[in-house]
Amino acid sequence: MIVDASLIVDAVCDPGRRGVAARSALAGQLASEPLIAPGHFAFEIMSALRAAANRPDHPFRSADLPQALGDAESYEIDIEGTPWSDVHRAWELSERSLRYADAIYVAAAERHQTALLTADNRIGRSGAGARCQIITVGPADEALGDGEADGHDRQRLEAAHRRPV
Repeated sequence: MIVDASLIVDAVCDPGRRGVAARSALAGQLASEPLIAPGHFAFEIMSALRAAANRPDHPFRSADLPQALGDAESYEIDIEGTPWSDVHRAWELSERSLRYADAIYVAAAERHQTALLTADNRIGRSGAGARCQIITVGPADEALGDGEADGHDRQRLEAAHRRPV
């Protein structure tokens, strides 16, 4: 299964309901299905953790960073290189409304013929034409928002939301 930075950042630095949902979803993954991320994953983790530490209203602080990195590492995510085929596919997806960094995750999931596990509900509702399952994780009462362009039925679960393609 492909995992993106938003889910791991929630798991390691959010003590609230988003963090609980992320940790629950990660704990529910089968040991036989490894977690994989494309190469830019580490950069996105560091960037997001630094941004959280710099927000005055967020409980995460710079001093928490070493522990958060250790917690992220404990999920044993295989960070792989990004092949050119994913770069090209991500470009196609980004032309259709998906952020390029998010499109790399989708392209990797498509290549691996697996799902993408994310906390970013914009990916699943982008209408970009993903050819993989997008599993959006978050608190049950968190609104998905507008933009249901693909017309798929959605059901929000406490730990995960699955969108078949």
